[in-house]
Amino acid sequence: MDFSKPIEIAHDVFWVGYVIPNDPFQCHVYLIKNGEESILIDPGSMITFPVVLEKVTSLVDLKNIKYIIMHHQDPDIVGCYSTFEKIMPKAERYIVTHWRTEMLLKHYMWDTPFYLIDQHNWKLKAGKRELEFVFTPYAHFPGAFCTYDKKTGILFSSDLFGGLTEEFSLFAKNVDDYFEAAKPFHKHYMPSQEVLHHALKQVQKKHPLMIAPQHGSIIKKDLINPLIEKLKDLECGLYLLDDYESDLYILNKTDEVLKQFFKDTVSLSSFNLVLRNLFDNIKKVIPSIQKIEICGISPLSEAEHCFSFGEDHKIVEIDKMDENYSFKKELKQNDKKIGDIYIIINKNMNKREKKLLEMLLNKIAVPVAISLEKELILRELEDNNKKLYEKSITDPLTKLYNREYMKEFLNKKIEEAKRYNFPLSVAMIDIDFFKKINDTYGHLIGDCVLKELSELLKNNFRGSDIVSRYGGEEIFIIMPFTDCENACKKLEYFRSLVEEYTFCDKKSVKITISAGVCEFDKENDGIEDLILKVDRKVYFAKKQGRNKVVCEKGG
Repeated sequence: MDFSKPIEIAHDVFWVGYVIPNDPFQCHVYLIKNGEESILIDPGSMITFPVVLEKVTSLVDLKNIKYIIMHHQDPDIVGCYSTFEKIMPKAERYIVTHWRTEMLLKHYMWDTPFYLIDQHNWKLKAGKRELEFVFTPYAHFPGAFCTYDKKTGILFSSDLFGGLTEEFSLFAKNVDDYFEAAKPFHKHYMPSQEVLHHALKQVQKKHPLMIAPQHGSIIKKDLINPLIEKLKDLECGLYLLDDYESDLYILNKTDEVLKQFFKDTVSLSSFNLVLRNLFDNIKKVIPSIQKIEICGISPLSEAEHCFSFGEDHKIVEIDKMDENYSFKKELKQNDKKIGDIYIIINKNMNKREKKLLEMLLNKIAVPVAISLEKELILRELEDNNKKLYEKSITDPLTKLYNREYMKEFLNKKIEEAKRYNFPLSVAMIDIDFFKKINDTYGHLIGDCVLKELSELLKNNFRGSDIVSRYGGEEIFIIMPFTDCENACKKLEYFRSLVEEYTFCDKKSVKITISAGVCEFDKENDGIEDLILKVDRKVYFAKKQGRNKVVCEKGG
């Protein structure tokens, strides 16, 4: 495509602009060739004027340009007109615009009279051609409007649908790429999402076949509606983000990270996931970021908790901060310090990235402080609840599970054994002549024996086995996925271990145990049946002389 010549984008409709070298802010000029009532749309600035004039005169005689549409008053579209007017032959000619634009353009003291669209029913009849005007107030100024050519279905959209493009492309290639170009343009040009949304709705009512914006790229029919739907979700007014920063890239990237962060803090219940996403999103715009670390003091217990997320893509709680950080920001809420955020970077950060990171830290400090405080309180409450629950199911002397938890767990495992058909065995242990130990050595030694026996049990049974204090000197053991034969072997081994063991060093107490073992019968046993059966096996062990293991079968 030869951009040094006019490009016909529809029948008798031409792009007559100039590609400004190395400029993402291209300004387009369009011409509708319409006999003696031809129409020039947004004539441009003095930068583009020489090329525009050459292209226009190659298509029409200047005396045949009857209407000059000026969508707004900015110099990039009207700056050349003082010169243009001087070289145009005397003829009937009008500047077509909105009264709000005319209030400013009249200060140029041009000779060309105005045709005010709001006073002509938002229409213009140019010979057999009819143009309609779409009022899009505040997008980007109070009198903003678009021009719709009914003959070709082209909507000349002024600043709407504009884009900032790294490389010139007269036509948008696809929705996603052009949206990325249009996004920063609209976010800083349009004052609010409501204004943009209203303007887009007005455009959609015309069902245009092509959109020709003043900036960016021309949009063909198949891209129009998908692009509009994406633009509707944009939150605009980018310059409200900071009082002093004017770098559009920094503002746009800061806004993108903040929007996602705020969305995550509302929608995600996991602080770790919020922190991970924050790291990933900052890493996208500042690749030199290596790690984020956040430390805070719990308002409930004043205990310090630190969280770290970095290039290993794992969040870990750390005991001590590494002081080798690059950026540090206090996290405060209502002037109360909650903690600190540390950003660790490598040496490749440039000045722009540094400014972006500093702005991000300033903007996220308060919401991160709120999230951190919430997380610290939640962790503290969860820890406290866990401790209370563990206390409620634990025997205070032996630190084994208590009888109530044993029954709850056994009920659960009985149901699972029935459903999934796995073996389940239980055992009961009773210390032989325990009363004699208390009478001989006193109750403190009796307690010592119980505690040391409990430690032996915990060290010699699996984590999946539940060992509980059933009552007095009786211990109850639940062994999922264990048949009676293997349970008996395990109990026999433990019995012999206890027999050889010396308890309570100072007193050198020797004890023996009697034990019963039963396997759950899925057809006939309930929880009480199973407990009664294993209790009877302990009774038989004692009757046979104690220091024995009696099993229901196979043992």
